Amino acid sequence: MSINLVLLGLAVAVSPLPILAAVLMMASSQRIRDAVALGSGWFVSIGVSCAAVMVVGGSMPKSNGHPNPKILGLADIVFGILVGILALRGWRKFKRNPDASIPKWLDRVGSMSIVFSFGLGLFLPPTVIAFAAGNEIARQHLGSPGEWIAVLMFSVIGSIGVFTPVLVVAGQPSKSRSRLSTWQKWLQDHWQEVLVTLFAVIAGYLVVKGLWAISR
Repeated sequence: MSINLVLLGLAVAVSPLPILAAVLMMASSQRIRDAVALGSGWFVSIGVSCAAVMVVGGSMPKSNGHPNPKILGLADIVFGILVGILALRGWRKFKRNPDASIPKWLDRVGSMSIVFSFGLGLFLPPTVIAFAAGNEIARQHLGSPGEWIAVLMFSVIGSIGVFTPVLVVAGQPSKSRSRLSTWQKWLQDHWQEVLVTLFAVIAGYLVVKGLWAISR
């Protein structure tokens, strides 16, 4: 598995809103099943998004028996621009209201059912980054089952953040409340900066990677 795929997985893993949702679930009610459902929805969503682009990328016009690297490079640039648009929108919102509260739907995560928690996990991920991961796998020429193993590994890495609060509560229940409270306060205070910075860095990374692939 390439370092590029690991970096994209880590970028998905540190997305602040799903981590905050999981923290709020565990801090307010310690309903492990609901938090696991949230994480499971997230895992499925990024895995399916990644796999879909991997399959499409594998069916692209071939060059020397492999997907054309210039087409895949162009796809990276498109994904980078889309992530950049998200970063710009987030930055404008942050400039208008640096002290904005967390999204209102997060106030209800402690009372959600397992089904709603799973559904929330499906719709929360930054799918454009998962698309970029699928594009990266298509570029690696891994073949089957190597491609599917790479999708699985990306999904596991990308789910680390959202499952961390669950592991903290399950592993150290006596110390978890104070730790979760600290995480909750920090995420509530800094979620906008983290999200904008994350998207801006990934946007630049994807555009540069795409330009490099096209120029070779």
